[in-house]
Amino acid sequence: MIIELNDRKKQVLEAIIDDYVETAEPVGSFTVTHHYIRKVSPATVRSEMAELEHIGYLTHPHTSSGRIPTDLGYRYFVDNIMETRNISGRDITLIKSGIKKIGRGLEEVLHGTAKLISSVLNYFSVFVTFPKNHSRIFSHGLSNILRQPEFQSSTSARHIVEVAEHEEILPRILKEYARADSVNLRIGHENPFREMQDLSVMVARCSLRGMDPGVIGILGPTRMDYNRVRSVLDFISRELDELLKETIHVRS
Repeated sequence: MIIELNDRKKQVLEAIIDDYVETAEPVGSFTVTHHYIRKVSPATVRSEMAELEHIGYLTHPHTSSGRIPTDLGYRYFVDNIMETRNISGRDITLIKSGIKKIGRGLEEVLHGTAKLISSVLNYFSVFVTFPKNHSRIFSHGLSNILRQPEFQSSTSARHIVEVAEHEEILPRILKEYARADSVNLRIGHENPFREMQDLSVMVARCSLRGMDPGVIGILGPTRMDYNRVRSVLDFISRELDELLKETIHVRS
C-alpha cells in the first residue's frame, strides 16, 4: 500500500535512493547528512529512516545498519518524487556517435539500436518485433546485468539467463507490458513473472513507421537510474524514427 510522505521523509528517501543507485551499498544517516541534507541532524535522519522502514519503503541487510530501498520505496520515488530531467549532453553525444555506426538495413537498425542502448546505459536491452507468424528478438548486454553486485549469486544469475535465452518468455513479457502505456515500468516484485522479480523492466512501444510493431525493453537491477533510463529511452525512440525513415527511403 502506498503511504503519502511529508517533505522531510521524501528528502531522506530520495537521498538514500540516489546514493544506493550510485554505490550499491547500504546508506547510513552519516552519508545522508553529510552529502545530501546538511541542515538535519543524524539523529533526526535515523528517526525518519526507521519510520520509512516501518511503512515498507526501506529495509536493511542483516549485516549493516544502513538502509536500502524496497520495491515499494522505488515505486513511491518514481511516481511522487522523481522529476523528469532532460537527457544529458554526454548521453546525447554517445547516442549520436553510436547511431553513425549503425547500418541502414532494417535488421542492422534494430540490432544496432539494442546494442547502442545497452552500451549507453550498461543494462540488458531487447528489441522485439511482432510479425504475424512469430516474434523476432534483437538483444544485447546480458553480461552487463551479470556484473551488477545484486546478481553475483548463482540463483539470481541463472534466473536472468533463463529469461534472456528463452525464445518465448521474453517477447511475451514485453508485449504484455507494452499494452498499458507508451512507456511502462515494472519494479521488482511488480513483475508477475517469477524469473523477473529481481529486475526492473522499462518498456516502450515503437510503431516502426507502419512496419511490424515493436517494443524496446530495458532490463536492469531495481537499483537502476530510472530518470536516466527514461530520458535515454525517449531520445533513442525519436532517433530510431529518423533511422527508419532513412531505411524505408533506401529500400524504396
